[in-house]
Amino acid sequence: MSTRRAFAAACLAACLAACLPWYSVSAQDVRANGQKQPPVSSRGRLPVTGCAGQPISDIIVITQPPFTERLPTRLEWVRRTVRKTHANTRDEVVRRFLLMKIGEACNQIQRAESERILRAQPFLVDARIRVFDDEAGGVRLEVETRDDFSMIFEPTVQSKSPLVRGMRFGDSNLGGSATLAAINWRDGRAYNDVLGVELENYAFGRGRNEFRLSAQRHRFGQDMRLEFVRPYYTDLQRYAWIGSLGGTREPIEFRRGDLPRNALTVRREFANVGAVTRVGPVGRLRLVGASLTREVQRTDEQSLLLTREGVIADTTDVAVPTFRPQRVVRVNALLGVRAIRFVQVQGFDALTGAQDVRVGMQLGLVAGRSILVRQARDRDHFVAANLYGAYGGTRSFVGLQAVTEGRYDRDAKAWDNFVTSGRLAWYFRPAVRQTTVVESEWSAGRDMRVPFQLSLADREGGVMGHRNSRQAGARRLVFRAEQRLVVPTRLNIADVGFAGFAEAGRLWAEQSVPYSISTPWRGAVGVSVLAAVPPRSRRLWRVDFALPVSADPQRRFEVRFSSIDRSRVFWNEPRDVQAGRERTAPSSLFTWP
Repeated sequence: MSTRRAFAAACLAACLAACLPWYSVSAQDVRANGQKQPPVSSRGRLPVTGCAGQPISDIIVITQPPFTERLPTRLEWVRRTVRKTHANTRDEVVRRFLLMKIGEACNQIQRAESERILRAQPFLVDARIRVFDDEAGGVRLEVETRDDFSMIFEPTVQSKSPLVRGMRFGDSNLGGSATLAAINWRDGRAYNDVLGVELENYAFGRGRNEFRLSAQRHRFGQDMRLEFVRPYYTDLQRYAWIGSLGGTREPIEFRRGDLPRNALTVRREFANVGAVTRVGPVGRLRLVGASLTREVQRTDEQSLLLTREGVIADTTDVAVPTFRPQRVVRVNALLGVRAIRFVQVQGFDALTGAQDVRVGMQLGLVAGRSILVRQARDRDHFVAANLYGAYGGTRSFVGLQAVTEGRYDRDAKAWDNFVTSGRLAWYFRPAVRQTTVVESEWSAGRDMRVPFQLSLADREGGVMGHRNSRQAGARRLVFRAEQRLVVPTRLNIADVGFAGFAEAGRLWAEQSVPYSISTPWRGAVGVSVLAAVPPRSRRLWRVDFALPVSADPQRRFEVRFSSIDRSRVFWNEPRDVQAGRERTAPSSLFTWP
């Protein structure tokens, strides 16, 4: 009953937030007398090359809607409709991300960092901060931003009746407040319908803080999370902190070759509070801090079969793996080392949009020791490392990220729950409208405390054309290559492109991972249709047509629709790898944009 009440409370909170007034004070400057006046354009004023310590006499914020340029006559209705239904980002929201204030000295590093922080926000397409002479010995700053298309409308359709199986609906910039609010539903067929709410605020508490609330009922379980975080956006800030808690109950399925997939239900509770502070000069610094974490995990011993008709008991003669429960409270030391600079590029992870890539090296470390508190009786050490390194510029760029964690059982005197994964990628842009991306991804798990498998069927980490594969492994290596071409268009409604791609991957067995086997190489080749709406948006819409190249009997020609923004971080770990990791490692804190 308590779980249902918590779920209902989370739903109510998100619904109340979604009912907030939809209004916008974008493109308005609030003066001291409280009156809202349109910003005065700097046209005709003398632009200044950069900040050089001049006093800032005024800061003007100009927010633009997704479509700023007129469209062809037959499509102008699209622009008018978007402008009527879209609320521009509010003036005060943009100001929260600025590192400069009126009356302070204009600093070129602060100006560039403020511009980059604005570009890192998912609700904006681009941001520019220009400096103009105020003709009185100082300067005025003109901050101009352009919003991304904010409406969320993602139906789940199928070829047979009923045509619509699900829906995700909401707004990613509700009322121009930098708030994502969405609800989703999907038909569960023989199980519970999937119902969920999401609420994310990227400028929480009138600062550069983030608030996230999600509550979802799955077909066979639930997932509830709450998080407050102040990410480490820039070397100029002194502190970063995080507080989170949540709980999940979900079945983890095992692929077993020709046998039907069975599942074990995993229940998890987790909480985390921590902070870091900066030590050292800007551009070459260290972060030191501490956190207190709690994690409870237990896996059912009863194996289930999740069939189309519902849940039934597993009556096969194959032995069911067992997993030890975990109940631990840890005190953790946090350390970060960073020597990074940012380079603005175009057309890397987005079709034509701008993004800031990190060049240099950074390392995040977590080292924890369990403490005996009430029912938390586990005795262990926990270590985790997040390494990033990159070299290059606007034409050629090479990046590497690797994430590893492990747990040392002090009673058994042995390591377990070892999980590692990473990505190595090369971006090459020989011409303005061409981009080549060559990458490899690897993942591995060993001696796991929770159900864990890797497969080529995973949507993020696998190989297309093999989503029905019945084979699983403990280690996975995948290579991908893609050649993109942007097609010129005069419509001004979207950027359009095409791509050709090839993928290859394989699995390796590990005795400690149930039902894992070693497979030969599997591959796929195909073409893609790409789009970015509005033009220069960093969200990439794509339709992939993949032809599998392998001897897997479950291979199928695949058509995949996707929409994702990969420009904020170098790499997002596949879900099947995340399922094996500790929930309390402060990944949000060390995801340094």
